[in-house]
Amino acid sequence: MEGILFSSMYFQKWMELNTLKPNSVQMYISHLKGFDDYLGLAGWKGELDFDKFYYSKIHDRYAPIDLDFMDGFIEYLHDHKTKSQAKLGFTVVKSFMDLLVDYDLMEYNPLRHFKNPFYYESFRNRALSEEDCLKLLKSAYDLDPFFQQYYLILLLQTTCGLRATELCRLTVSQIDLEHNIIVIDKGRKTKIGTVRLTPALRKKLREYLNHPYFKAWSKEKDKELFFMKNKPYTPADLNKLLDHLRKKANIPRKVTNHDLRATMAYLLYKEGRDYKSIQRQLRHKKLKTTLGYLPLHVELNGYLD
Repeated sequence: MEGILFSSMYFQKWMELNTLKPNSVQMYISHLKGFDDYLGLAGWKGELDFDKFYYSKIHDRYAPIDLDFMDGFIEYLHDHKTKSQAKLGFTVVKSFMDLLVDYDLMEYNPLRHFKNPFYYESFRNRALSEEDCLKLLKSAYDLDPFFQQYYLILLLQTTCGLRATELCRLTVSQIDLEHNIIVIDKGRKTKIGTVRLTPALRKKLREYLNHPYFKAWSKEKDKELFFMKNKPYTPADLNKLLDHLRKKANIPRKVTNHDLRATMAYLLYKEGRDYKSIQRQLRHKKLKTTLGYLPLHVELNGYLD
């Protein structure tokens, strides 16, 4: 059986160790195919290793698969499967990883304490409060007041909501300051889309692209926007930065890139944007995916004003 997951030792061991009936095994395989497909869409190549899923050249070490990546898989299920298929697909992958953890084949299952979102009408609220957004922005500025790279990352994510791989692979040629858009054509094997820039983000991007640090890094080439120690960011680096910023800001909850993406949706909603415009900014194929980000009781009070 071909595929990134199906060719891995994880699937081989699962086939040896599971105690399911033959019909159930075939059902599992059919739903694991969705996860295998998503690994390919996310750009995974090589031998699969859940404990060394991300590699940071900057820190010369690996990081395990995490909830930020699995959030993308949940979004994929929501966009490409029926509700019943998505519900089963989530359950199968969670159970699959649980067995791997139980047999010490995988250190931690990021879905272990995550409730199946497809049992409910919408996703759980992941948005940060206005207060927490401002705390993060302040901590980002305090840590990097001269270059303001951390500040720009947070401003970009709370107004444009790029996926982690999209942010890490974002280059100069994708930014169109004349038309106030970013063209998203790197980081995901999906349809090319655009996101709109706010005036504040446009101003900050212009300053950043003209900063001596960035010019020294790019050398007038089409380089990635965000870098550390002369290497472009990886999703693992981004998660580490967000964890560092939320600790400095005294925010007790974990903050992932997907939380910032959800926060952007809520902030646009509180600003008075219609559902279709929020859908376009998130680049969701289906409106129902976008509506899952927008429980009406959330109050963020015009953070983008």
